[in-house]
Amino acid sequence: MALEIINAALLFAFSIAIVMKYKILPIDGTPYWLFGVLFLFLMVNAVVSFMPSVLGTLKRHAHTIQHVLLVAVLVIVLGGVSVTAMVDRAHTAPVYGVHDIILQQEAAMRYVITGKNPYKETYFGTPMEAFHYAEPGNDHAINPALYHFVMPPWYLMFPFAFYYTVRPVVGFFDGRMASLFTMVMLLCALWYWFKDKRIARLSIILTALSPAVIDYFVEGRSDVFALSWMVVSLVLFEKKRFVWSAVMMMLAVLSKQTIWFILPFYALMFWRATAKRLSVFWISVGVAAVTGLVITLPFFLWDPHAFLDSVIFYLNGTSVHSYPVSGYGLGMVLVAAGFIKDIHAYYPFILWQALFSLPLFFVLIRALWMKPAQSKLMLFYAVFLMVFWYMSRYFNNSHLGYLSMLFVLAGLKEMDAGTV
Repeated sequence: MALEIINAALLFAFSIAIVMKYKILPIDGTPYWLFGVLFLFLMVNAVVSFMPSVLGTLKRHAHTIQHVLLVAVLVIVLGGVSVTAMVDRAHTAPVYGVHDIILQQEAAMRYVITGKNPYKETYFGTPMEAFHYAEPGNDHAINPALYHFVMPPWYLMFPFAFYYTVRPVVGFFDGRMASLFTMVMLLCALWYWFKDKRIARLSIILTALSPAVIDYFVEGRSDVFALSWMVVSLVLFEKKRFVWSAVMMMLAVLSKQTIWFILPFYALMFWRATAKRLSVFWISVGVAAVTGLVITLPFFLWDPHAFLDSVIFYLNGTSVHSYPVSGYGLGMVLVAAGFIKDIHAYYPFILWQALFSLPLFFVLIRALWMKPAQSKLMLFYAVFLMVFWYMSRYFNNSHLGYLSMLFVLAGLKEMDAGTV
């Protein structure tokens, strides 16, 4: 009963906060009728959750009613806001209400279509150049991302599915179409990942509508895109679909560098689960490796230096045009203290990372080996990533939003295990 009440309260609070900030239909004026429908759904969900007895003989269907209302609210709130943001941008300007990673993704796709290497080309002369970029004390700084395409190739290639299917139908393409699809995929995966469906609903609410995440999702940050493939992999792993789990994890790895840090923990659990079935282990590794090579090798062989310079060196500060020291981590502490004079220059953050992250890594790996569980896998990945990220060149706002999702899912997975 308590979980139903918490779910209803959070769904109400989070939904109202979002629809009062964003448009939910791409029309002029306010769709008062749709607000009325939303309020009705939220109210009915609250009443059913607080007092299921009001359903009388239909009380046994309370969970089904809550499921249906949750989906309806998500369609209005998350779907409405996301679709409206894309339509309004298409009618306004390329840089309207969108993050620069979407602008870069779309430009990189155009480069691929015209036979140019997106990891080698610069992004001057594309809509990304018009994106407002500023640094502390310098509102006219040049965005260093204009020299690189930082994302691994699956993040670049997957949206072509929408470019060639959705664009001819609606008349425009927005990189966030792929992000919205993967958000739906993530929420469906969460439904199957949690055995207790009350916890599953809570995970969906906290993932899709969390104030720590929603703004970054709407503007098109890449965190949900990467997380979705990773969670699908974990669901398949739990279902003992090991080959497909390995393939999905490879796609996650090729979506964003963030995922790379879960690999040691995932590999440990994968080995523990398949050690007595070595054929399954090696087939899974082989299929995943082939998948990764097919997606990555064309871009790597096209220009190895350009690929590595964009995907790795740009982020660690060893590229000519590197990601600046920024965010809320140790880097900015050192800048504020005067130890770092130039936020664009190389600084050996690897020393701090080795000092703090390596001992932590061995402690976490040992703990996971002693008690393997997916809740621990997610928790230890989140803890290690947070420490490593804090000691890196950048520790930005959306990174904290991503970490919030990891900690929420880890905690809920532990709760779910306790209800079985």
